[in-house]
Amino acid sequence: MQAFGEYSSSFTVNCETGMLDYSIHNSGFSIFEGSELVLTPGKNSFSHASEAMIRLIITDLQLSGNSFSGKLTSSLLFSFLRDMLTEDADPFLTLWNNQIACDPFVNIKVSGKPSSVSFLPDDPLFGFSFNTLGGLLSAINNYTSEVISEASFDEGDMHPFPTLLKISYDGLSSGQKAAMQALSGLHKSGIVLPLLLVSDELTSVEYVNGLIALKLAEKEIFPSLLSDVAVVQTWLEILLQKKGREEDLSSLIARGEGDSIEFKSTLRWDIRAGKTSQSIERACLKTISAFLNSAGGNLLIGVRDDGSIEGLATDKFPNEDKFLLHLWTLIRTCLGRDFSTYIRTRIEKIDEKNVCIVSCSPSNRPVFLRQPGFEEEMYIRIGPSSNAISISEGLRYISDRFGKN
Repeated sequence: MQAFGEYSSSFTVNCETGMLDYSIHNSGFSIFEGSELVLTPGKNSFSHASEAMIRLIITDLQLSGNSFSGKLTSSLLFSFLRDMLTEDADPFLTLWNNQIACDPFVNIKVSGKPSSVSFLPDDPLFGFSFNTLGGLLSAINNYTSEVISEASFDEGDMHPFPTLLKISYDGLSSGQKAAMQALSGLHKSGIVLPLLLVSDELTSVEYVNGLIALKLAEKEIFPSLLSDVAVVQTWLEILLQKKGREEDLSSLIARGEGDSIEFKSTLRWDIRAGKTSQSIERACLKTISAFLNSAGGNLLIGVRDDGSIEGLATDKFPNEDKFLLHLWTLIRTCLGRDFSTYIRTRIEKIDEKNVCIVSCSPSNRPVFLRQPGFEEEMYIRIGPSSNAISISEGLRYISDRFGKN
């Protein structure tokens, strides 16, 4: 079991040609080199439900090749997460007590004075360090108050701050833990600063200034440190965006159809006619395009109008991957590849049947439905339905909805 520093020092991904692409694989997106899956050092695939995440990793791999030279990248973070962080084995926990003992902010909080930090009046950074430390301590105290109000633990003679840090760490997502360990391992920044950064309690500049004020880094490498933090924040932003969009399937069904939820029994199968139909496909595409043009929403495929479960088996695809491949082909062909980043798909099981959830975020530009065999149209949500609008209505809507983009 390796800590982040040990893992990153030996990190290599075998990408010889640089000709990388991605496609739907196992209900998510995976990176391929030709016909072969690209694997992490631990032989795990680069697979994720977020297409934006996979694009980010491909860019890293294409730019860096086999040589990372200790540079923090999204592909390194992703690989560490897949290879090293599991429910039963977190390498950071084996180093926890040592990190607690060495962290300057733990010492300051427990002792009540900045005894672990050397400030000399003749130091040219004295004023900077003094002000930075004061601001960070204020942020730490505010965060401590929040955690105390939410945490439940026994009072004792020991100072509660180290216990609160452990409670906070345990409450992080696996992605946040990977990011925190990356910063701590590469910057030797301990626990407190990276914990507050990934918890969105510090800005990137506050974090880097803290490293310099505590003499954990030199001011000359400020841009390099800021670059590392930018990688972490971009990576977390994509992970947290996905998390924020997902809602439990049963909760979505219970809410019923409305301006942001629509049910469709099938993707392509006309139940009455007993055959596939482009008109059935168009009904799903109308909904997706309308959500993109409006405030977003969720299309549930495999759910009847009354909320009962039809399931994906009715569409007669040989497996879930084929279903998703067909759905994404329709989206890219009829709506455009550029809008893929606003759409997420996942398959969940309910009542022993599979349902596909198509989650749509509002697009930053108008979406037109261009399906072969049909006229080009623009759809928006009006109440619980998707409606085509005329050219004049469309011009006004585009000006009002997208005019500032």
